[in-house]
Amino acid sequence: MLIDAIFRSNSLENPAVPLTAEAADSDGIFQSDVIVSPKTAMKLAAVYSCIYVISSNVAQMPLHVMRRTGKTVEVASDHPVFYLVHDEPNDWQTSYKWRELKQRHVLGWGNGYTRILRNRRGEVSGLDACMPWQTTLVNTGGRYTYGVYNEQGSFAISPDDMIHIRALGNDQKMGLSPVMQHAETIGMGMSGQKYTSSFFNGNARPAGIISVKNELNDNSWERLKKQWQKATAALRQQENKTMLLPAQLDYKALTVSPVDSQIIDMMKLNRSMIAGIFNVPAHMINDLDKATFSNISEQAIQFVRYTMMPWVTNWEQELNRRLFTRAERQAGYYVRFNLAGLLRGTAKERAEFYHYAITDGWMSRNEVRAFEDMNPVDGLDQMLVSVNASQPAKTKTEQENITDE
Repeated sequence: MLIDAIFRSNSLENPAVPLTAEAADSDGIFQSDVIVSPKTAMKLAAVYSCIYVISSNVAQMPLHVMRRTGKTVEVASDHPVFYLVHDEPNDWQTSYKWRELKQRHVLGWGNGYTRILRNRRGEVSGLDACMPWQTTLVNTGGRYTYGVYNEQGSFAISPDDMIHIRALGNDQKMGLSPVMQHAETIGMGMSGQKYTSSFFNGNARPAGIISVKNELNDNSWERLKKQWQKATAALRQQENKTMLLPAQLDYKALTVSPVDSQIIDMMKLNRSMIAGIFNVPAHMINDLDKATFSNISEQAIQFVRYTMMPWVTNWEQELNRRLFTRAERQAGYYVRFNLAGLLRGTAKERAEFYHYAITDGWMSRNEVRAFEDMNPVDGLDQMLVSVNASQPAKTKTEQENITDE
């Protein structure tokens, strides 16, 4: 089949295909002594933390289908798409796990694919997650389709039936993997992690040097090694004990060199660089070296504005154009993420926010109760306006007349 041939032609084993970062995306790129790929990079704590923070925040926000009618906006819970995006897109995933997985694919592979399933009437009946390493964009005679090759077989999907969330890319069709674009930086962190593990396991450098005063033959050398192993084994069983050595042996412990002591600083720098790649504040991946209460609060707001808002807009626009027909969009249907959960703040901050919203007259008391998951109360739907805000400012003449009286 055509799809089978395309997937075979994209294989790294095909010498006709140039070895680029995009082509090596699935198998990884060799950096120093490690292989960097979207899968292996997750073993680095900083990469895992950044991807988890963004993916979990995209997934935890409420996602609703809304309908705008004139000046009125209401939740369109009767639309078939509402249950899919809000509760259960398919038999295997909740809405949370579906969005979390897709955002993880975007941040790892640069592209997140979801197949739209429709019934005989053309209505959306399900959303099936497709794996990025099993999906490709196929150009057949100027007509583009998505080719999917998985355990169900190989088949083509029309672009109208594929939700395609993209990372930053070089063209209008595909996104590029942030992990593969920064394989060198991530590889440096993975190499440092590997070296640190070997160092503390005793494989990177010896703990000390034993010098012998007398000359050793083969038999005495083997006997010396056995005696040393026996002595160290006894030492491990009895902590904080002193090791006794024969008079002809001298032991000198090796201290950590200045180069080795810089490993920790290098790991901290690498963690900061990876946080910058994903645009995640350092304190959100447990890097608290320069964190204070005031700047953490400000960075949390910046995270919502400059990290989450672009991804939310990316998701909303792609879902709107694929899940709704043009007629439905003209009728006012759209999906919307509710970012209020990310901006809730402390109880004191919410109280001040609600106070100004009520007294300035742009939010009712029942709307505030709804935000706090409280039931409405009769008589609290009326808008309140501050007396000072409702009275027009007096003119200079009116003020002079009041003074004369």
